[in-house]
Amino acid sequence: MSHLKHFINLLQMIELTVNKNDLGLHEAVATLQLPAMTVTRAKADRDDLEYELRRAFEELVGEIVTKQLKDEF
Repeated sequence: MSHLKHFINLLQMIELTVNKNDLGLHEAVATLQLPAMTVTRAKADRDDLEYELRRAFEELVGEIVTKQLKDEF
């Protein structure tokens, strides 16, 4: 079976390979190379601070991936 191979490097941050597998499904492998990022948060409770830091990084990574893949999908 022939495979559709598509390789794209978006702004040097995402390496994306899309193939059509033996089941006829589009299968993607994506590698994200992130630059160093810094977030600052302040909370009275240490557990709240841990949550806020995780959330801040999740939002940053989500925004980067969305912008990087927007043109492809």
